[in-house]
Amino acid sequence: MCKRIVGLDPIVFEDSRILIVGSMPSAISLKEQMYYANKNNRFWKILKEIFQTEDKIELLKVSHIALWDICHSCIRKTSADSEIKDIEPNDIQGLLNTYKNIEKVICNGRTSQNTMQKYFPNIETVYCPSTSSANAQFSLEQLIEIYKKEIYE
Repeated sequence: MCKRIVGLDPIVFEDSRILIVGSMPSAISLKEQMYYANKNNRFWKILKEIFQTEDKIELLKVSHIALWDICHSCIRKTSADSEIKDIEPNDIQGLLNTYKNIEKVICNGRTSQNTMQKYFPNIETVYCPSTSSANAQFSLEQLIEIYKKEIYE
């Protein structure tokens, strides 16, 4: 039997302008207490290439990006999004109400996008392909271009 897992708190700053929403942190991310901690996930490589900054928190500050996941908690056997069941969503609307400078919500992956549309249909979102290494359809270079376009548009 799988047990309920609880995600991470948001990383957000007063001047954040973009919220990138994932689905649920991987087991490695939960253990490390850091978003996208699995070294195979390309998220940090993408942002480091776009913003030329190594430190993860500093990178988010200078780029005015906030991070959170749609799932506050869920039941999941593995770290695969396809395993996510019984979702309790985070209060994304509450976060946007508190941090009024956030003007764009980017969903990292199809699960994030679909779950956002289910629980928060009135929040406009932009889909970007998952940065997970399981998403072999897109190269690192393609993901960099896609995320760069959405971040700067």
